[in-house]
Amino acid sequence: MKIGCNTVSFRNYPLEKALETIAETGYKYVEIEANLAWCSHVDPYKDDPERITDLVKSYGFKGISAIGVHREMISDPNAVADVTQALTWAKAAGIPAVITDEGTLPEGMSEKEGIDIIKSNLKKMLERAEAEKVFLCLETHGYYSLSPGGMEKLLSLVPSEWLKVNYDMANVHRGDYVGTNREGYAWKLNSSKKGDEVATLKSIVSYVAHVHAKDVIGRKAVALGQGEVNVRECIKILKQSGYEGVLSFETEGEDSFEQNKKMMKESLSYLEKLITE
Repeated sequence: MKIGCNTVSFRNYPLEKALETIAETGYKYVEIEANLAWCSHVDPYKDDPERITDLVKSYGFKGISAIGVHREMISDPNAVADVTQALTWAKAAGIPAVITDEGTLPEGMSEKEGIDIIKSNLKKMLERAEAEKVFLCLETHGYYSLSPGGMEKLLSLVPSEWLKVNYDMANVHRGDYVGTNREGYAWKLNSSKKGDEVATLKSIVSYVAHVHAKDVIGRKAVALGQGEVNVRECIKILKQSGYEGVLSFETEGEDSFEQNKKMMKESLSYLEKLITE
């Protein structure tokens, strides 16, 4: 397994500052956000993919593990266009995966209606993913994917070798996530959907192509191993499954610059220890 870090931890700073700090801390892989008002470190419609690749290499990183392009797939009419553009951009930048999710089920819409929309949108997205040979990773980050058996249902909608999972262990544990749209962002769902991050991972581990290594106390991000999430057991399951991808440390970027940097250092040491055990 490889160790990386998401630039979202420094979402209130320019991309260059995030890359510089993550590299100084000792991470060899980086995940970059392309996530509207929440964290728009890259824009697949405007940024030159080769320039971003060269920029990342200039800080000594071995590669970009993924770009996060979270959209409210059920309700955002631009979700397909945004994600397909990101898949093409990722191919040009040499990035193996684009991360997105299904989002929230709008009030008044039935679960079947929501599933039908997701299926239609996934089909279009996966046509581009297959053409570009870039993985489309659904994150545990929405109405269905944070419900028991929900991610398995989403993965069965459009069978494709290019449809994978970005497993966020903390989202599953606490049952919520930050939803984004073109107007802003807000916390979605609540503790009533709180799940079992270990049991959920076991059920979908064969689909996992990218991981958000994240620990929390309530909604507050903490260094790995210092919170409520069973990070150790999740890493054990991944290791036993033969997972060789990136463990991308992530916070919501809500702490101070120095506190985020401290959490990053402590989490890197923790992951290095777990991987070698």
